[in-house]
Amino acid sequence: MIRKKKKNVSPSKDRTGKPLEANENLSSQGMATGNTLGEREAWIVVHEKAVLSREEAADLREEDADLREEAADVREEAADLDEKAQRAGRKTEKEKAARKATTEAMLREANEQLIIATVHSQTMTDAAEQATKQMTHLAEHDFLTGLPIRVLLADRLAQAITLAQRHGKKVALIYLDLDHFKHINDSLGHEVGDKLLQSVAKRLQACVRHSDTVSRHGGDEFVVLLPEVEDVQSAVHIAEKLIEAVAKPHLIGNHRLHITLSIGISIYPDVSKDAEEVIRNADSAMYYAKKSGRNKYQVFTPNMNIRTVWRHAVEQGLHQALDQSKFVLHYQPKVNLATGAITGAEALLRWQRSPHRLVIPTQFMSIAEDSGLIIQIGKWVLREACRQAKAWLQAGREFGQISVNISAKEFLSKGFLSSVRTILDDTGLEPHRLEIEVTESGLMHDAQQTTATLFALKDLGVDIAIDDFGTGYSCLSNLWNFPIDTFKIDQSFVQDIDGDAGEAIVSVIIAMGMNLKQRVVAEGVETERQFAFLKSHCCAEGQGYYFGRPVAAEEFTKLLTVNGS
Repeated sequence: MIRKKKKNVSPSKDRTGKPLEANENLSSQGMATGNTLGEREAWIVVHEKAVLSREEAADLREEDADLREEAADVREEAADLDEKAQRAGRKTEKEKAARKATTEAMLREANEQLIIATVHSQTMTDAAEQATKQMTHLAEHDFLTGLPIRVLLADRLAQAITLAQRHGKKVALIYLDLDHFKHINDSLGHEVGDKLLQSVAKRLQACVRHSDTVSRHGGDEFVVLLPEVEDVQSAVHIAEKLIEAVAKPHLIGNHRLHITLSIGISIYPDVSKDAEEVIRNADSAMYYAKKSGRNKYQVFTPNMNIRTVWRHAVEQGLHQALDQSKFVLHYQPKVNLATGAITGAEALLRWQRSPHRLVIPTQFMSIAEDSGLIIQIGKWVLREACRQAKAWLQAGREFGQISVNISAKEFLSKGFLSSVRTILDDTGLEPHRLEIEVTESGLMHDAQQTTATLFALKDLGVDIAIDDFGTGYSCLSNLWNFPIDTFKIDQSFVQDIDGDAGEAIVSVIIAMGMNLKQRVVAEGVETERQFAFLKSHCCAEGQGYYFGRPVAAEEFTKLLTVNGS
């Protein structure tokens, strides 16, 4: 008898099934490199298609085997019929012809089904192979830009180093970071930011050879691999082309966007001895490019490693200073220029790194900001300054206002306002006794959030001062919109009074402050001439070594006593 066709009973091919074993590493890799929800969803769809294709191909192969088996059964049954007919002696030509026709028809049908199943099986196999290729591509390329990612870059870098060793060539690695890309994301949204990244990726690819690799390293960082270069100048030439190409306007929707690059260059085997060191050194050089003004390149030198080690040591020291209470505040008086009376005190941070060594903020503040420690340090400074101010008041020492410098990163941080409220409540200091100082350039980072924060502080009763006024190139219309109480003239202008160059600038700032009904404080007053000039031009207050250096709280208490408090 002809056996009935079997149903598809291919074994389950779930994530633990045998058919998937060969691709388990690939799947894991693909999932690990997915940067966004969209990438992971795309990877899952491709993966499911590949699994279904393999299952259908397996079922078709099994159906193919069944058809072959059926054909064999047909032949066997025909042979049995012939044998029976011969034994019975009843075989006729007509019966033989009929049986032959039946047998041939069955064989034709079986062959047709076999051909269809074979073609379908090959189609499904091709689809499964294509799906596997797509999975491999997703595992090695960035979903947004289509560029290779770290895993593929690492493989190509290793190959480039091997070839360079064999041919006596060099390998250059260019590490790129977009300057201020976060501002575009924050102000225009991530959709515009993503399209800008795609535009940048295309321009980078257009600047290099087909043998070079442009890779996205994550976020707004890219890496360009230049295998077999002659010297460092070859890499510098490409870096200059990249800077020039990316600096041209990017037309994204209705926006005309400008973006610049900070670039670090590392050369194998000149200063980098293996693949890991090549990448690390290029990254360090890129950091130096950012710190030295952005929109430029830096070639890695061994001295940069020394600087990196130093920065790491300072960062660890700042952590310890927070944990072990090694920060202290010194206080510098602000003086009424007409009467000489102390009108306030500015709290200035010092790091007690050893019993006889105080470190001023200029030596560690940039590291504190880059590491994010500035938020914790700033909270400590504000709390300690308010605590000390309240202690002076409780002791009957009148000092006016306590001024605290706030960095732009602190000022724009999410919990800044709530921290100010909490500290004032905890210390019991009246809000009008506190003056927050923010630099002119710091106010320009995010005008909308800055305005909201400034008015919220004013609602609390806190005064606002613009520190280093005259150096930030701010628009005067913004100053009208901001609830500012005080302008602090930058000390560079005050010190230029002795050479006459600063007199005009200082005079204009004092006049402008008076017209805006703002209090004007001159910083960095150090000489009799500076004092006399400021007083003659009706500057309200002064601060600097001429009136007193920053001192510890105990010494400042003595100054308040002498001042008649």
